[in-house]
Amino acid sequence: MKTAEEMYQFCQDTGFFSGSDRQWGVRLFSVLEKQLRTDEEVLICFIGLHNRTSATKNDGFYAYALTDQRFILGQKKLIGDDFKVIPLTNLQDLRLTKVTSLDILEIASLEGTIKIVLTEEEAPKVLTQLKENIPLVTKEKNSEKQLSKAEQLLKMKELLDQGILTEAEFAKIKEDILN
Repeated sequence: MKTAEEMYQFCQDTGFFSGSDRQWGVRLFSVLEKQLRTDEEVLICFIGLHNRTSATKNDGFYAYALTDQRFILGQKKLIGDDFKVIPLTNLQDLRLTKVTSLDILEIASLEGTIKIVLTEEEAPKVLTQLKENIPLVTKEKNSEKQLSKAEQLLKMKELLDQGILTEAEFAKIKEDILN
């Protein structure tokens, strides 16, 4: 998915909360659409109540998306937009908690914990989709890193063969690359 319309439709198709009306949902997802990189694709998206701390205190509705590169969230404001990024490598835990009759998705990262209020029906579905897709995306990224490590080692070996690096320097660089 690349457009706000596609994200809204995804929510409709999966039964995720998509807002009170189409225009509102699309407007919220447009914050994410504007921030997508050209080579980035949204895998999962949803709307939730951000950082609820009490019955009357929260940060309003945000759009959330897991892309093939990162986890992003945004809110349309009267003046400007609020947009945040959580690198996938910074995600630490995903869990669902129940507070009275509300389901809260907690996303723990190095930046802190985000609490998102979701509907009772969608919360387990969102959690399941995130837990299934995050490992797939990070596994893909890790295999790319492994390839780049191999390429780095080949380049260093060429420098060793050309006499530019000593055996000791090559061994140190090799250890750094592999760790």
